[in-house]
Amino acid sequence: MRRVSNRMIAVLAVALIIPLLAVELGFHKQIGSTTGINPHHAWLALNTLAWIAGAVLAARLVEALGWNQVGRKTGKPAPHLLVQITNVLIYVSAGIGMAGTLFEIPLTGAIATSSVIGLVVGFALKSLISDTFSGIALNLDQGFTINDFIMIVGRPGTSRIVGRVTHINWRSTYLQTPENSMLIIPNTVVSEAIVLNYSKPEPASEFKHLVTLDFEVPSERAVRILNAALQTAARENKAIWDGKALIKDLNTTGIAYEIKYMLDPTRLDPDVAKHSILGHIERQMKLTGIMIAHPKIDNWTREPSELNHNLGDMLNRIWLLKKIQLFKAFADGELAGLAERMTMRQFAPGTQVITAGDPGRSMFLLSEGLASVLVKGEDGEVDVATLRPGDFFGEMSLLTGDPRSATIMALSDTVAFEIEKEDLVPLLDANPDAAELLAIAVADRRIASAEGAKKREVVAAELASLAGKILKSMLRFFGRSDATP
Repeated sequence: MRRVSNRMIAVLAVALIIPLLAVELGFHKQIGSTTGINPHHAWLALNTLAWIAGAVLAARLVEALGWNQVGRKTGKPAPHLLVQITNVLIYVSAGIGMAGTLFEIPLTGAIATSSVIGLVVGFALKSLISDTFSGIALNLDQGFTINDFIMIVGRPGTSRIVGRVTHINWRSTYLQTPENSMLIIPNTVVSEAIVLNYSKPEPASEFKHLVTLDFEVPSERAVRILNAALQTAARENKAIWDGKALIKDLNTTGIAYEIKYMLDPTRLDPDVAKHSILGHIERQMKLTGIMIAHPKIDNWTREPSELNHNLGDMLNRIWLLKKIQLFKAFADGELAGLAERMTMRQFAPGTQVITAGDPGRSMFLLSEGLASVLVKGEDGEVDVATLRPGDFFGEMSLLTGDPRSATIMALSDTVAFEIEKEDLVPLLDANPDAAELLAIAVADRRIASAEGAKKREVVAAELASLAGKILKSMLRFFGRSDATP
Protein backbone atom coordinates (compact mmCIF):
# COMPACT_ATOMS: atom_id res chain seq x y z
CA MET A 1 0.00 0.00 0.00
CA ARG A 2 1.42 3.34 -1.03
CA ARG A 3 1.46 6.21 1.42
CA VAL A 4 -0.74 9.19 0.49
CA SER A 5 1.07 12.36 1.59
CA ASN A 6 -0.56 15.52 2.90
CA ARG A 7 1.29 17.43 0.20
CA MET A 8 -0.39 15.40 -2.56
CA ILE A 9 -3.84 16.02 -1.03
CA ALA A 10 -3.11 19.74 -0.74
CA VAL A 11 -2.04 19.95 -4.40
CA LEU A 12 -5.20 18.14 -5.52
CA ALA A 13 -7.37 20.39 -3.35
CA VAL A 14 -5.80 23.48 -4.92
CA ALA A 15 -6.32 21.95 -8.38
CA LEU A 16 -10.01 21.56 -7.50
CA ILE A 17 -10.55 24.99 -5.92
CA ILE A 18 -8.84 27.12 -8.60
CA PRO A 19 -11.12 26.06 -11.54
CA LEU A 20 -14.21 26.41 -9.34
CA LEU A 21 -13.19 29.91 -8.29
CA ALA A 22 -12.39 30.81 -11.91
CA VAL A 23 -15.88 29.76 -12.99
CA GLU A 24 -17.50 31.48 -10.03
CA LEU A 25 -15.69 34.75 -10.74
CA GLY A 26 -16.46 34.59 -14.47
CA PHE A 27 -12.87 34.15 -15.65
CA HIS A 28 -14.10 31.98 -18.51
CA LYS A 29 -15.74 35.05 -20.03
CA GLN A 30 -12.51 37.04 -19.76
CA ILE A 31 -10.60 34.16 -21.32
CA GLY A 32 -13.09 34.12 -24.20
CA SER A 33 -12.89 37.86 -24.80
CA THR A 34 -9.11 37.88 -24.58
CA THR A 35 -8.29 34.79 -26.65
CA GLY A 36 -11.33 34.53 -28.88
CA ILE A 37 -12.25 31.14 -27.44
CA ASN A 38 -15.94 30.44 -27.00
CA PRO A 39 -16.68 31.29 -23.32
CA HIS A 40 -18.84 28.17 -23.03
CA HIS A 41 -15.94 25.99 -24.13
CA ALA A 42 -13.71 27.69 -21.54
CA TRP A 43 -16.43 27.06 -18.94
CA LEU A 44 -16.52 23.35 -19.92
CA ALA A 45 -12.74 23.08 -19.72
CA LEU A 46 -12.57 24.63 -16.25
CA ASN A 47 -15.42 22.50 -14.92
CA THR A 48 -13.95 19.34 -16.47
CA LEU A 49 -10.64 20.09 -14.76
CA ALA A 50 -12.49 20.58 -11.47
CA TRP A 51 -14.35 17.25 -11.86
CA ILE A 52 -11.11 15.39 -12.64
CA ALA A 53 -9.26 16.98 -9.73
CA GLY A 54 -12.23 16.23 -7.47
CA ALA A 55 -12.33 12.56 -8.55
CA VAL A 56 -8.59 12.07 -7.99
CA LEU A 57 -8.83 13.89 -4.63
CA ALA A 58 -11.76 11.68 -3.56
CA ALA A 59 -9.82 8.52 -4.53
CA ARG A 60 -6.77 9.63 -2.56
CA LEU A 61 -8.86 10.58 0.49
CA VAL A 62 -10.59 7.18 0.47
CA GLU A 63 -7.20 5.53 0.23
CA ALA A 64 -5.67 7.64 3.02
CA LEU A 65 -8.62 7.72 5.42
CA GLY A 66 -10.04 4.31 4.56
CA TRP A 67 -7.74 1.65 3.16
CA ASN A 68 -4.56 2.85 4.89
CA GLN A 69 -6.36 2.89 8.23
CA VAL A 70 -7.54 -0.66 7.61
CA GLY A 71 -3.96 -1.66 6.90
CA ARG A 72 -2.73 -0.10 10.15
CA LYS A 73 -5.36 -1.86 12.23
CA THR A 74 -4.83 -5.29 10.67
CA GLY A 75 -1.06 -4.99 10.40
CA LYS A 76 -1.23 -5.89 6.70
CA PRO A 77 -1.72 -3.67 3.65
CA ALA A 78 -5.23 -3.56 2.23
CA PRO A 79 -5.70 -5.74 -0.89
CA HIS A 80 -4.44 -3.82 -3.91
CA LEU A 81 -7.27 -5.09 -6.09
CA LEU A 82 -9.94 -3.67 -3.77
CA VAL A 83 -8.19 -0.30 -3.76
CA GLN A 84 -8.19 -0.33 -7.56
CA ILE A 85 -11.89 -1.23 -7.67
CA THR A 86 -12.73 1.65 -5.31
CA ASN A 87 -10.78 4.06 -7.52
CA VAL A 88 -12.53 2.81 -10.67
CA LEU A 89 -15.96 3.28 -9.06
CA ILE A 90 -15.05 6.84 -8.09
CA TYR A 91 -13.75 7.66 -11.57
CA VAL A 92 -16.79 6.10 -13.29
CA SER A 93 -19.13 8.03 -11.01
CA ALA A 94 -17.26 11.25 -11.82
CA GLY A 95 -17.53 10.50 -15.54
CA ILE A 96 -21.29 9.93 -15.29
CA GLY A 97 -21.61 13.13 -13.26
CA MET A 98 -19.72 15.11 -15.87
CA ALA A 99 -21.80 13.63 -18.68
CA GLY A 100 -25.06 14.57 -16.99
CA THR A 101 -24.22 18.02 -15.59
CA LEU A 102 -21.69 19.46 -18.03
CA PHE A 103 -22.62 17.90 -21.36
CA GLU A 104 -26.33 17.38 -20.59
CA ILE A 105 -26.33 13.82 -21.90
CA PRO A 106 -29.59 12.00 -20.97
CA LEU A 107 -28.46 9.40 -18.41
CA THR A 108 -31.45 7.11 -18.97
CA GLY A 109 -30.60 6.60 -22.61
CA ALA A 110 -26.90 6.36 -21.88
CA ILE A 111 -27.49 3.70 -19.25
CA ALA A 112 -29.75 1.72 -21.57
CA THR A 113 -27.21 1.91 -24.38
CA SER A 114 -24.36 1.02 -22.07
CA SER A 115 -26.34 -1.98 -20.77
CA VAL A 116 -26.63 -3.41 -24.28
CA ILE A 117 -22.98 -2.71 -24.96
CA GLY A 118 -22.08 -4.18 -21.57
CA LEU A 119 -24.03 -7.36 -22.35
CA VAL A 120 -22.15 -7.85 -25.63
CA VAL A 121 -18.80 -7.06 -24.05
CA GLY A 122 -19.66 -9.33 -21.12
CA PHE A 123 -20.05 -12.35 -23.42
CA ALA A 124 -16.79 -11.49 -25.15
CA LEU A 125 -14.87 -10.99 -21.91
CA LYS A 126 -16.56 -13.70 -19.85
CA SER A 127 -13.24 -15.22 -18.74
CA LEU A 128 -11.78 -11.84 -17.73
CA ILE A 129 -14.92 -10.92 -15.78
CA SER A 130 -14.90 -14.30 -14.04
CA ASP A 131 -11.25 -13.82 -13.07
CA THR A 132 -11.98 -10.29 -11.84
CA PHE A 133 -14.83 -11.34 -9.56
CA SER A 134 -12.79 -14.33 -8.38
CA GLY A 135 -9.99 -11.91 -7.52
CA ILE A 136 -12.43 -9.76 -5.54
CA ALA A 137 -13.64 -12.85 -3.67
CA LEU A 138 -10.07 -13.93 -2.90
CA ASN A 139 -9.24 -10.50 -1.50
CA LEU A 140 -12.42 -10.30 0.59
CA ASP A 141 -12.12 -13.85 1.89
CA GLN A 142 -8.51 -13.29 3.05
CA GLY A 143 -7.78 -17.02 2.95
CA PHE A 144 -4.29 -15.99 1.93
CA THR A 145 -2.59 -12.63 1.55
CA ILE A 146 0.56 -11.21 0.05
CA ASN A 147 3.75 -13.00 1.26
CA ASP A 148 1.84 -16.09 2.44
CA PHE A 149 3.38 -19.44 1.45
CA ILE A 150 0.65 -21.64 -0.05
CA MET A 151 0.06 -24.91 -1.88
CA ILE A 152 -2.67 -24.99 -4.54
CA VAL A 153 -4.18 -28.45 -4.87
CA GLY A 154 -6.05 -28.76 -8.13
CA ARG A 155 -8.48 -31.37 -9.28
CA PRO A 156 -7.59 -35.07 -8.87
CA GLY A 157 -4.75 -36.02 -11.15
CA THR A 158 -3.37 -32.50 -11.45
CA SER A 159 -0.07 -31.35 -10.02
CA ARG A 160 0.29 -29.37 -6.81
CA ILE A 161 1.62 -25.83 -7.00
CA VAL A 162 3.70 -24.39 -4.17
CA GLY A 163 4.95 -20.84 -3.80
CA ARG A 164 4.82 -17.46 -2.05
CA VAL A 165 2.04 -15.05 -3.00
CA THR A 166 3.56 -11.85 -4.38
CA HIS A 167 0.61 -10.12 -6.07
CA ILE A 168 -3.12 -10.42 -6.82
CA ASN A 169 -4.51 -8.27 -9.62
CA TRP A 170 -7.68 -8.17 -11.73
CA ARG A 171 -6.86 -11.28 -13.70
CA SER A 172 -4.28 -13.43 -11.93
CA THR A 173 -2.55 -14.46 -8.74
CA TYR A 174 1.26 -14.36 -8.85
CA LEU A 175 3.33 -16.98 -7.02
CA GLN A 176 7.09 -17.01 -6.58
CA THR A 177 8.04 -20.69 -6.79
CA PRO A 178 10.85 -22.44 -4.88
CA GLU A 179 12.81 -22.35 -8.15
CA ASN A 180 12.66 -18.53 -7.93
CA SER A 181 10.35 -18.33 -10.96
CA MET A 182 7.12 -16.38 -11.28
CA LEU A 183 3.98 -18.49 -11.73
CA ILE A 184 0.86 -16.65 -12.97
CA ILE A 185 -2.43 -18.43 -12.21
CA PRO A 186 -5.90 -17.18 -13.31
CA ASN A 187 -7.98 -16.14 -10.31
CA THR A 188 -10.80 -18.47 -11.40
CA VAL A 189 -8.46 -21.47 -11.10
CA VAL A 190 -7.30 -20.40 -7.65
CA SER A 191 -10.84 -19.75 -6.37
CA GLU A 192 -11.99 -23.22 -7.48
CA ALA A 193 -8.97 -25.07 -6.06
CA ILE A 194 -8.20 -26.29 -2.56
CA VAL A 195 -5.54 -24.02 -1.05
CA LEU A 196 -3.27 -25.10 1.80
CA ASN A 197 -1.89 -22.00 3.53
CA TYR A 198 1.35 -22.81 5.38
CA SER A 199 1.51 -19.27 6.82
CA LYS A 200 -1.78 -19.35 8.77
CA PRO A 201 -2.75 -19.33 11.55
CA GLU A 202 0.97 -19.06 12.37
CA PRO A 203 3.87 -18.28 9.99
CA ALA A 204 5.38 -21.71 10.65
CA SER A 205 3.93 -25.14 9.89
CA GLU A 206 4.72 -28.73 10.78
CA PHE A 207 6.25 -30.84 8.00
CA LYS A 208 6.55 -34.62 7.97
CA HIS A 209 8.55 -37.29 6.14
CA LEU A 210 8.81 -41.06 6.49
CA VAL A 211 12.00 -43.09 6.89
CA THR A 212 11.83 -46.90 7.06
CA LEU A 213 14.59 -48.77 8.86
CA ASP A 214 15.20 -52.49 9.26
CA PHE A 215 13.74 -54.48 12.15
CA GLU A 216 17.30 -55.24 13.28
CA VAL A 217 17.77 -51.60 14.34
CA PRO A 218 16.31 -51.13 17.86
CA SER A 219 13.69 -48.39 17.85
CA GLU A 220 15.43 -46.56 20.70
CA ARG A 221 18.62 -46.42 18.68
CA ALA A 222 16.81 -45.37 15.49
CA VAL A 223 15.01 -42.50 17.23
CA ARG A 224 18.31 -41.34 18.74
CA ILE A 225 20.04 -41.27 15.35
CA LEU A 226 17.13 -39.57 13.55
CA ASN A 227 16.77 -36.94 16.29
CA ALA A 228 20.48 -36.18 16.05
CA ALA A 229 20.11 -35.57 12.30
CA LEU A 230 17.15 -33.25 12.91
CA GLN A 231 19.09 -31.26 15.49
CA THR A 232 22.05 -30.96 13.12
CA ALA A 233 19.77 -29.46 10.46
CA ALA A 234 18.21 -27.11 13.04
CA ARG A 235 21.66 -25.88 14.14
CA GLU A 236 22.52 -25.07 10.52
CA ASN A 237 19.31 -23.13 9.83
CA LYS A 238 17.16 -21.37 12.42
CA ALA A 239 14.09 -21.69 10.18
CA ILE A 240 13.91 -25.37 11.31
CA TRP A 241 13.12 -26.26 14.92
CA ASP A 242 11.29 -28.66 17.25
CA GLY A 243 12.26 -31.76 15.26
CA LYS A 244 11.39 -35.21 16.57
CA ALA A 245 11.19 -38.78 15.29
CA LEU A 246 8.38 -41.19 16.19
CA ILE A 247 7.39 -44.71 15.16
CA LYS A 248 4.67 -44.35 12.54
CA ASP A 249 4.04 -47.86 11.26
CA LEU A 250 5.22 -51.46 11.10
CA ASN A 251 5.14 -53.11 7.70
CA THR A 252 6.66 -56.03 5.82
CA THR A 253 9.75 -53.98 4.96
CA GLY A 254 10.65 -52.64 8.40
CA ILE A 255 9.75 -49.97 10.95
CA ALA A 256 8.53 -46.67 9.49
CA TYR A 257 9.57 -43.58 11.46
CA GLU A 258 7.86 -40.24 10.99
CA ILE A 259 10.20 -37.25 10.92
CA LYS A 260 8.33 -34.16 12.17
CA TYR A 261 9.67 -30.63 12.40
CA MET A 262 8.51 -27.03 12.44
CA LEU A 263 9.49 -24.84 9.51
CA ASP A 264 8.92 -21.23 8.51
CA PRO A 265 8.56 -21.58 4.71
CA THR A 266 8.97 -17.83 4.18
CA ARG A 267 12.54 -18.12 5.53
CA LEU A 268 13.49 -21.49 4.03
CA ASP A 269 11.95 -23.33 1.10
CA PRO A 270 10.36 -26.65 2.21
CA ASP A 271 12.21 -28.58 -0.50
CA VAL A 272 15.53 -27.11 0.67
CA ALA A 273 14.67 -28.00 4.28
CA LYS A 274 13.76 -31.55 3.25
CA HIS A 275 17.02 -31.87 1.32
CA SER A 276 18.99 -30.70 4.35
CA ILE A 277 17.23 -33.01 6.82
CA LEU A 278 17.33 -36.13 4.65
CA GLY A 279 20.97 -35.40 3.83
CA HIS A 280 21.85 -35.30 7.52
CA ILE A 281 19.86 -38.49 8.12
CA GLU A 282 21.80 -40.21 5.34
CA ARG A 283 25.13 -39.07 6.82
CA GLN A 284 24.14 -40.13 10.34
CA MET A 285 23.17 -43.56 9.04
CA LYS A 286 26.49 -43.98 7.25
CA LEU A 287 28.42 -42.88 10.34
CA THR A 288 26.49 -45.21 12.63
CA GLY A 289 26.46 -48.14 10.23
CA ILE A 290 22.73 -48.59 9.69
CA MET A 291 20.82 -48.71 6.41
CA ILE A 292 17.41 -48.00 4.98
CA ALA A 293 15.20 -51.11 5.11
CA HIS A 294 15.15 -53.25 1.97
CA PRO A 295 12.55 -55.77 0.83
CA LYS A 296 13.43 -58.97 2.63
CA ILE A 297 14.01 -60.87 -0.61
CA ASP A 298 16.99 -58.57 -1.26
CA ASN A 299 18.62 -59.40 2.06
CA TRP A 300 19.31 -63.00 1.03
CA THR A 301 21.97 -61.72 -1.37
CA ARG A 302 23.84 -59.78 1.33
CA GLU A 303 26.24 -60.93 3.97
CA PRO A 304 25.02 -60.16 7.48
CA SER A 305 28.14 -58.09 8.19
CA GLU A 306 27.17 -55.72 5.36
CA LEU A 307 23.90 -54.86 7.00
CA ASN A 308 23.26 -52.77 10.09
CA HIS A 309 26.05 -52.55 12.64
CA ASN A 310 24.55 -53.33 16.04
CA LEU A 311 25.43 -50.87 18.78
CA GLY A 312 27.98 -52.30 21.22
CA ASP A 313 28.93 -55.53 19.44
CA MET A 314 32.59 -56.23 18.65
CA LEU A 315 32.31 -55.65 14.90
CA ASN A 316 30.70 -52.27 15.49
CA ARG A 317 33.37 -51.26 17.99
CA ILE A 318 36.23 -52.18 15.69
CA TRP A 319 34.44 -50.51 12.76
CA LEU A 320 34.09 -47.33 14.83
CA LEU A 321 37.77 -47.35 15.86
CA LYS A 322 38.84 -47.79 12.24
CA LYS A 323 36.72 -44.83 11.14
CA ILE A 324 38.50 -42.26 13.30
CA GLN A 325 41.83 -40.74 12.39
CA LEU A 326 43.57 -41.72 15.61
CA PHE A 327 43.45 -45.49 15.02
CA LYS A 328 43.43 -45.77 11.22
CA ALA A 329 47.05 -46.95 11.15
CA PHE A 330 46.35 -50.02 13.31
CA ALA A 331 45.26 -53.46 12.12
CA ASP A 332 41.94 -55.02 13.13
CA GLY A 333 43.71 -57.57 15.28
CA GLU A 334 45.49 -54.84 17.25
CA LEU A 335 42.24 -52.96 17.79
CA ALA A 336 40.21 -55.99 18.87
CA GLY A 337 41.52 -55.88 22.43
CA LEU A 338 41.02 -52.12 22.71
CA ALA A 339 37.47 -52.49 21.33
CA GLU A 340 36.70 -55.04 24.01
CA ARG A 341 38.08 -52.90 26.86
CA MET A 342 36.48 -49.53 26.02
CA THR A 343 33.27 -48.68 27.88
CA MET A 344 29.97 -47.58 26.35
CA ARG A 345 28.47 -44.45 27.95
CA GLN A 346 25.05 -42.87 27.37
CA PHE A 347 24.28 -39.17 27.92
CA ALA A 348 20.93 -37.37 28.00
CA PRO A 349 20.46 -34.03 26.17
CA GLY A 350 22.09 -31.18 28.09
CA THR A 351 24.52 -33.43 29.95
CA GLN A 352 28.17 -32.35 30.09
CA VAL A 353 30.32 -35.24 28.92
CA ILE A 354 33.54 -33.49 29.97
CA THR A 355 34.16 -30.07 31.53
CA ALA A 356 36.93 -27.64 30.59
CA GLY A 357 39.72 -27.47 33.17
CA ASP A 358 38.91 -30.80 34.81
CA PRO A 359 41.69 -33.41 35.03
CA GLY A 360 41.23 -36.32 32.69
CA ARG A 361 42.75 -39.68 31.80
CA SER A 362 40.41 -40.78 29.02
CA MET A 363 39.04 -39.92 25.57
CA PHE A 364 35.65 -40.50 23.93
CA LEU A 365 34.52 -41.79 20.54
CA LEU A 366 31.11 -40.42 19.57
CA SER A 367 29.06 -43.34 18.27
CA GLU A 368 25.56 -41.89 18.04
CA GLY A 369 23.90 -38.56 18.72
CA LEU A 370 25.14 -34.99 18.62
CA ALA A 371 27.37 -32.91 20.92
CA SER A 372 28.65 -29.34 20.97
CA VAL A 373 32.12 -28.01 21.82
CA LEU A 374 32.02 -25.10 24.28
CA VAL A 375 35.01 -22.89 25.08
CA LYS A 376 35.25 -19.98 27.50
CA GLY A 377 34.81 -16.53 25.96
CA GLU A 378 34.51 -13.01 27.29
CA ASP A 379 30.75 -13.37 27.81
CA GLY A 380 30.74 -16.98 28.98
CA GLU A 381 30.89 -20.23 27.08
CA VAL A 382 30.79 -20.06 23.29
CA ASP A 383 29.56 -22.88 21.05
CA VAL A 384 32.39 -23.29 18.52
CA ALA A 385 31.78 -26.68 16.88
CA THR A 386 29.42 -29.62 16.53
CA LEU A 387 30.52 -33.22 17.02
CA ARG A 388 28.85 -36.00 15.03
CA PRO A 389 29.19 -39.79 15.00
CA GLY A 390 32.76 -40.74 14.13
CA ASP A 391 34.29 -37.72 15.91
CA PHE A 392 36.48 -38.09 18.98
CA PHE A 393 37.57 -35.76 21.77
CA GLY A 394 39.69 -35.74 24.92
CA GLU A 395 42.65 -37.46 23.24
CA MET A 396 45.28 -35.18 24.86
CA SER A 397 44.00 -36.06 28.32
CA LEU A 398 44.25 -39.75 27.44
CA LEU A 399 47.74 -39.56 25.94
CA THR A 400 49.45 -36.89 28.05
CA GLY A 401 47.25 -36.34 31.10
CA ASP A 402 46.53 -32.68 30.17
CA PRO A 403 43.42 -31.07 31.71
CA ARG A 404 40.31 -30.89 29.54
CA SER A 405 40.66 -27.99 27.08
CA ALA A 406 36.93 -27.61 26.30
CA THR A 407 33.50 -28.56 27.56
CA ILE A 408 31.57 -31.14 25.54
CA MET A 409 27.79 -31.12 26.00
CA ALA A 410 25.33 -33.65 24.57
CA LEU A 411 22.70 -31.98 22.36
CA SER A 412 20.59 -35.10 21.93
CA ASP A 413 20.51 -38.59 23.38
CA THR A 414 24.14 -39.53 22.81
CA VAL A 415 26.19 -42.73 22.94
CA ALA A 416 29.98 -42.53 23.22
CA PHE A 417 32.71 -45.07 23.97
CA GLU A 418 35.23 -44.08 26.63
CA ILE A 419 38.87 -45.22 26.36
CA GLU A 420 40.81 -44.86 29.61
CA LYS A 421 44.57 -44.84 30.13
CA GLU A 422 44.58 -48.45 31.36
CA ASP A 423 42.70 -49.54 28.21
CA LEU A 424 45.48 -48.21 25.99
CA VAL A 425 48.41 -49.83 27.83
CA PRO A 426 48.04 -53.32 26.22
CA LEU A 427 48.03 -51.72 22.75
CA LEU A 428 51.27 -49.85 23.53
CA ASP A 429 52.83 -53.05 24.87
CA ALA A 430 51.84 -55.09 21.81
CA ASN A 431 53.02 -52.58 19.19
CA PRO A 432 56.36 -50.76 19.69
CA ASP A 433 55.36 -48.12 17.13
CA ALA A 434 51.91 -47.48 18.65
CA ALA A 435 52.97 -44.44 20.68
CA GLU A 436 54.59 -42.79 17.66
CA LEU A 437 51.58 -43.55 15.43
CA LEU A 438 49.21 -42.01 17.96
CA ALA A 439 51.41 -38.92 18.42
CA ILE A 440 51.59 -38.34 14.66
CA ALA A 441 47.80 -38.73 14.30
CA VAL A 442 47.11 -36.20 17.06
CA ALA A 443 49.66 -33.73 15.67
CA ASP A 444 48.26 -34.09 12.17
CA ARG A 445 44.79 -33.30 13.48
CA ARG A 446 46.06 -30.21 15.32
CA ILE A 447 47.66 -28.56 12.29
CA ALA A 448 45.23 -29.76 9.59
CA SER A 449 43.35 -26.45 9.61
CA ALA A 450 46.53 -24.50 8.72
CA GLU A 451 47.67 -26.81 5.94
CA GLY A 452 45.90 -24.94 3.15
CA ALA A 453 47.62 -21.64 3.95
CA LYS A 454 51.18 -22.96 4.31
CA LYS A 455 53.70 -24.67 2.10
CA ARG A 456 53.97 -28.42 2.30
CA GLU A 457 57.52 -28.29 3.68
CA VAL A 458 56.48 -25.96 6.52
CA VAL A 459 53.51 -28.16 7.42
CA ALA A 460 55.69 -31.27 7.44
CA ALA A 461 58.21 -29.58 9.74
CA GLU A 462 55.49 -28.43 12.12
CA LEU A 463 53.95 -31.91 12.10
CA ALA A 464 57.25 -33.54 13.00
CA SER A 465 57.95 -31.01 15.77
CA LEU A 466 54.47 -31.24 17.31
CA ALA A 467 54.41 -35.03 17.03
CA GLY A 468 57.76 -35.19 18.85
CA LYS A 469 56.48 -33.02 21.70
CA ILE A 470 53.29 -35.06 22.04
CA LEU A 471 55.28 -38.31 21.97
CA LYS A 472 57.60 -37.13 24.76
CA SER A 473 54.66 -36.12 26.95
CA MET A 474 52.91 -39.37 26.17
CA LEU A 475 55.91 -41.58 27.03
CA ARG A 476 56.39 -39.65 30.26
CA PHE A 477 52.68 -39.99 31.17
CA PHE A 478 52.73 -43.75 30.58
CA GLY A 479 56.05 -44.14 32.46
CA ARG A 480 58.06 -45.29 29.50
CA SER A 481 61.45 -44.44 28.01
CA ASP A 482 62.08 -40.72 27.40
CA ALA A 483 63.94 -41.40 24.19
CA THR A 484 62.23 -40.13 21.08
CA PRO A 485 62.22 -42.62 18.16
